[in-house]
Order: sequence, then C-alpha cells, then structure tokens
Amino acid sequence: MKKLFFLLFPALLVMAGCKKNETSYEPVKSPEIFPLSIGYHWNFTTTTSDKVKTTHVNDVINDTLIDGEKWFVLTYDHSIRTICRNNSSGWWFMYQSVLLSPVTPSLYYRYPASVNEVYMTLDSTKVTVLSVNDIVTVPAGKFTCYRYHMIHYREGYECDEYLSPGTGLVLHVIYAPGIGTTKVAEVTELENFN
Repeated sequence: MKKLFFLLFPALLVMAGCKKNETSYEPVKSPEIFPLSIGYHWNFTTTTSDKVKTTHVNDVINDTLIDGEKWFVLTYDHSIRTICRNNSSGWWFMYQSVLLSPVTPSLYYRYPASVNEVYMTLDSTKVTVLSVNDIVTVPAGKFTCYRYHMIHYREGYECDEYLSPGTGLVLHVIYAPGIGTTKVAEVTELENFN
C-alpha cells in the first residue's frame, strides 16, 4: 500500500499543478449603454397625451473613421442621422452647433455613471443620472435601466430616458414644456430590437 501511495503521490502533484487557475479568466466586459454595430435595429411606439400613436425606428446603417476612431451612423426614421460611438466613459455623438462649423464629440450618456452625477452636453442639455437600476417593463420585455433626466435648454423641454446596457433606449418620457415633470406629453416604448 505504501508503494502504491509513493507511486500515486507524484502523479497527484502533477495533476494538481495542471489544475486551471481560477483567477486567470478574462473579465466579462460591461455591455455598452447604447450598443452600436451595423445592422442593429430598434422599433418604438410613441403615445402622446391625447392617445395618438406613431411608430419609429432606429437603425445603425454604417460606420466611418474619424481621426482614426470608429464611429457609427445611427438613423431615426430612416432620415435623421447621428454620428455616434461608445467608449469607456459612455455614448458620444458628433455635435455641430451651426452649419459649416466644426463637428465636436460630445458625451451624451455617461456610462458607467453614479446616481446624482450631473453634466452638460455640447448641445446645452443638462443631464442628471437619477438611477442605475430602475426596472422598466415595455412591450419588448422587462429591463434594468439607467435613468437619465435631461433638461433640453435649446428646445425648452424635459425628459427621462431609460437605457438598458446591452440594449439601448427602452423608454423615453417627455414632459409638457414649462410644467417640469408633472405632466407627461408623450411616452416612447421599445417594441422590439435586434
């Protein structure tokens, strides 16, 4: 029995040395707050306060290089185009204050973010992160969302935008101008996405 133990002991040591190191795994990357890849598509339904419903789509139709960085072309209803990208601080878009002026990258959705963070975008929007874990149920399903409260000074309205990391925009609530957040003017909900 002792001989068997001495023969098996070195084999057990070799096998123990071959055991996978539990701390050598690749860390899981956080999904992007608003994922971008050519072919991504989102369908939305907007309901106004007087119950009128309309449908909208967002599509990522192309990509482009700007200053050596990959940016994506995101359309709204096949016409309005936004040049945007994700990086380690969140979702950015190219902002142009007036026609023929230079375009400048502007952070729109800070991600990751902390509750009560406040920042301004280049298009004069004040953004406050109200939550990082709101549970939102829309026709597309149930999502854990970041809630961004936005005051659009140029357009004169306030809204709450709910974004789920890895999915993007899930819910958009616009409030009646001049009333604050007491009267909802319209609600846009995610119907489906791919």
